[in-house]
Parts: sequence; structure tokens; C-alpha cells
Amino acid sequence: MSSGRSPTIRPLKGANIGFGNVAEWAHQPAFAGRSEFALVAVAEPLPERRLQARALLPRARLYDGLEALLQGEPALDFVDICTPPRRHVPLTLAALKRGCHVLCEKPLALAPDEFREIEVTLAQTPAALVTVHNWKYAPLLALATAWLRAGTIGTLRHFSWEVYRTPASGGGLTQWRQDPAAAAGGILVDHGWHAFYLALAWAGAPRALKARLVKGPDSPTEVEAEVELQFPGATGRLFFTWRASERGNRGRLTGSAGEIRLEDDALIRLAGASVMESRAFPEKLSAGSHHPRWMAGVLAEFLEEIHDPERRGRNFQEAQTCASLIRLAYGSHEAQGAWLPLPSP
Repeated sequence: MSSGRSPTIRPLKGANIGFGNVAEWAHQPAFAGRSEFALVAVAEPLPERRLQARALLPRARLYDGLEALLQGEPALDFVDICTPPRRHVPLTLAALKRGCHVLCEKPLALAPDEFREIEVTLAQTPAALVTVHNWKYAPLLALATAWLRAGTIGTLRHFSWEVYRTPASGGGLTQWRQDPAAAAGGILVDHGWHAFYLALAWAGAPRALKARLVKGPDSPTEVEAEVELQFPGATGRLFFTWRASERGNRGRLTGSAGEIRLEDDALIRLAGASVMESRAFPEKLSAGSHHPRWMAGVLAEFLEEIHDPERRGRNFQEAQTCASLIRLAYGSHEAQGAWLPLPSP
């Protein structure tokens, strides 16, 4: 005879790989708010960061690297990779080969051969792989995208998106963003990746782009980037800088029947000169670098890919396109800002 009780669903057991600022201030709070996940272990090479992991996750077992963690935790369901970018590919491959689902900070990878190796590995495992595309879950940007898709400004004709950050932004204890060996690029990789998946949501895949990059006097990587894009029926412009006097974000979506203005903490929809709708948001897009509330959408996407194999691959294709656009932008800059076509998938 049935007791009438619902069966208890075991949370997925996971581990943080890397416990820097993004793990502490974005991932860990998001996981703490979801009963479907349980962080049971952390792999972190820096002793001071392991101490912080101990303070925040007192029941988690601590390791100094992935290999030790995988040996000590044979029953893991997933890993959450929060290391600097250069470590993303080897860590992702190692976890997938153990059958673990993988959530990975951006960029997942940059080179075509890296994506091919990941794709081959995915074909040999039942595991899911999701890259953290958290900006599309920012309430302001999600609403702007919803307004656009609902046809409130007609057909999109042009968009712009600008990111202003101050010098030496971020990197935690190791200041990895200033180290090309760890960061895999400059602001084009760091903020361009986010901008490209937003552009894909607004206008689809572009036909071609051109780019202009600026290196700082003491930086081997770019500190400023401007990218122009051509789409079927629309154009776009992206601008990112680490040379601003203050942090900020702004943009516009211009359509055949109106415009959406994206401010740092507000959306304004216009028809001609008339304001049709305006929304204010309590947190600026540029307020901090971690945004734990946006991670709720990322974790929902991760769960969907874990539990529904039919959904797998969408996020991976989005990541592949972001990487292709970054490579194309570097190539355009090297060709003195020439327009370059997006290669066929």
C-alpha cells in the first residue's frame, strides 16, 4: 500500500574546480539556493582559497587539484569549473571522460581543435556540458530580448552594446586577467564572449565582422575592442574598454517601428520620440563582476541539459559560435580591420 509520499530525489553531487571570486560570490550562492545540487568537494591549489572554501562549505572535502579530487570522489555527478580560462579545456575533458556533467565558466575554449576534441569526448559519454552564459539571464537584458522577440519595435535593423570598465579590472589573488598565459586573451575574450551570445539572441548568426583592437602600454593583450557585425537585414556594433574612468553599460536595439534603450539600470522603449514603456532595475549591470542572481538561469539551463538529452548541444553550439567570432575579430584586426566572413559551421 502506498504511503502517499513523493519519492525523495537525491541531489546531484558536485565539486567546485577552482574557488576564486567567481566561485565564492556567484556560483556557491546560486548552488546554495537549489535543492537539486549539493557541493560536496572543492579542488583549489591556493591554500588561502581552500581556507575560504572551508569557511563557506564546512562539509565539503578539500583537494589541491582535479586528479586528487577525482580519485577521492568516485561518485561525483558534476563538476563546476571556475578556474582561469587556460585551464578550461583540459579540466573539461578530464571530467567528461570520468562521466561527470560539466558546468564551465566562459570561455569554454577558443581553438577549433579544442572544440573538436570536446565534441568527440561528448559523443562518448552520457554527460552534459554547459558554459556559463549568465548575462542573458540578467533581468534587464532578458526583458530587452523578450520585448524584441515580441515585435514591440518591429524588425531589428541595428543594435549597439558598450561595456566600460576601469583599468586592471578583476583577477582575484593572482590577477590572472593581466596574465595572457592564464586569460587566453584580453577584453575581447573577457567581455566579447558575453556580447557575442547576446548578439546571437538578438540577431542570429552574423555574416561577417570587422574589428579594431587597442593594446595598453603595459599590456600584451587588448584593453579595448570595437567590433562591427553584418547580419541578414541588420547591423551591430560592440565596444569594450578597460580604459574607462568608471564602470558602465549601455546599448540600443533599433527596429523598423521603434527603439529599446538599454541603460545600466533601466530599459526604455520608444516609438519615435514617445516613451511607450520604461522599467527601472534595482541593480546596475555594471555593479560588480559576479551577479549570483543571474546564475539561477544558468543552473536551470544546466539541469535541463542534464535531464533532457534532446536539449544537449544548444549551449555548446552557442559557445562554438562565440569562439569563432572572437577568432574572426582577432583576424580582422591583424588584417587592418578588414571585413571577414563567418565560416560555415
